[in-house]
Amino acid sequence: MAKDKKLLDEIATFIGIAPSWINKFTIVTVCFIVWVAFFDKHNIFAYQKLNGTITRMEMEKEQLNEEIVQALKDKEDLNNNQEKFAREKHLMHLPGEEIILIEKEKK
Repeated sequence: MAKDKKLLDEIATFIGIAPSWINKFTIVTVCFIVWVAFFDKHNIFAYQKLNGTITRMEMEKEQLNEEIVQALKDKEDLNNNQEKFAREKHLMHLPGEEIILIEKEKK
């Protein structure tokens, strides 16, 4: 028993805590925390991966919502003036006409 007490005292001083903190409850608690943090199905690494996936999907959702708004505007433009839509979006023209494209510089 004295050897066990001496070994626990040495371990406690090596770790840097008081020897009275080394008991079965603290050992089980530390083991549980290590298990949950690293070995469990829902560990820290899986949580970070899921968090990154959620962030990426939210950004994609915003982008898709902007595309939906633009598609609805295009649909409304198509319903209002089909000829204008065909000429501007699909570069269609009547026979004998010339198309001149002027592109704006993007900064």
